[in-house]
Amino acid sequence: MAASLLLTCCTKEGDVIYQTDPGDAATTTPLVTVIYDPNAVGDGNYNDLIYKGVEEVAKQYGLRTMQLSPSTRAEGLAYLQTLFQQMSAAQDTVRRLFIVAAASYDDYLRQNNDRLAANPYADLLYLETAKPLEGKGSTLYLSYYGAMYEAGAIAQALAPDVLLVAANPKVETVAGAVSGFTDGFRADYIHYPERLNYDKTLVTEYLSDEPGGGFSIADTTAMRIMYEREWPSYFHMLVPVCGGAARTFQHLSDLMGGYDIMGVNVAYNSTNSSLSAVKHIDRAVSLCISQWLSADGMPKHQSLGLADGYTGVEVVTDNSLFHDVLTFNLSAEVLTEELRNTIHNDAIRKEAEYGK
Repeated sequence: MAASLLLTCCTKEGDVIYQTDPGDAATTTPLVTVIYDPNAVGDGNYNDLIYKGVEEVAKQYGLRTMQLSPSTRAEGLAYLQTLFQQMSAAQDTVRRLFIVAAASYDDYLRQNNDRLAANPYADLLYLETAKPLEGKGSTLYLSYYGAMYEAGAIAQALAPDVLLVAANPKVETVAGAVSGFTDGFRADYIHYPERLNYDKTLVTEYLSDEPGGGFSIADTTAMRIMYEREWPSYFHMLVPVCGGAARTFQHLSDLMGGYDIMGVNVAYNSTNSSLSAVKHIDRAVSLCISQWLSADGMPKHQSLGLADGYTGVEVVTDNSLFHDVLTFNLSAEVLTEELRNTIHNDAIRKEAEYGK
């Protein structure tokens, strides 16, 4: 159905994406359209959470949806251009919400969002930016700094050596996640027993310098990054802040071993994963759509995070790797419940301070 919508509702030449039939009652139902980064849907990660959230809330309220996952950035821009052109001239009264889930369209969006101002029935939601839109449109930002700070602090007790692989430094949410994990890992929370004689090691590697790059990776490249490296200690962890590319790293780790993989955005269910930093973007998008349908509408800008329960950390204690660590007397000695609470509260406080 999704493929059919893409083919029949939009083309690169700017054909009509959706045009209502006044005689068809079904076409007066509010419509939610989502535009993603190229090849984003199907990543098993962040974008699939958005897809899921939109479909679930649409089912709850009886909405129509159209989710557009272009194959290239040019195709994505063509979707936006056609949508803005049609909505600026639309004469019907059908309510439409356009959700842009792609930082790679930022410039175009900020230069053209006011083209929707003349249409009182068209609304815009731009996801994951801390900078509100000027003119028409709402923005949502899920701060990941706090959850990643907490995960970084906890990671010290599980693996003294960490390889953090990030998509690129130009995406705001990626940069915040990297900063949070780095600050948490480097904080002085964990004191290893003297017999272990550990020094913490954190290596950060970016997969791309482009705003839309680094979210997919070849197996051979991932293997080079993971295995052409020697670590001082026996336990090491890989933290993949790279969207769909995380699946490649996870697959290789499950197949070849050598790393505890931290789940990022979604919890990773594997015997090689004992820690996850989760982002509930599906719940956040559902919240925004519910607000859009309400009499008050969506706020101009809202920021949610660890203190609000829209991000968090999960630690799994019933897999083989974690028990190996317990046998090694690391976590059992240093990661107490009291320390966990201290880390969590510090993470909330530091997230509130981040970027100010």
